[in-house]
Amino acid sequence: MSDSIGDDDAITYAARFYAAIADGQSVQSAHLLSRVNIEMNGLPHHELPTLTCAPDVDPTATRLVTSPPA
Repeated sequence: MSDSIGDDDAITYAARFYAAIADGQSVQSAHLLSRVNIEMNGLPHHELPTLTCAPDVDPTATRLVTSPPA
């Protein structure tokens, strides 16, 4: 977070972020979906969550969960 954030905002962000990760979304996609979810719920701090990663990591291509082979 780029600043302190309210509990409701943090819970909303985390719940959507981890749900998106579990669904196989990229880290970048999960982050963006989570920010939008905060905003769509009318909560005030949707701009505070920021995504930071190492220079050699592409968050648009990084997935933490993949589907099992068919």
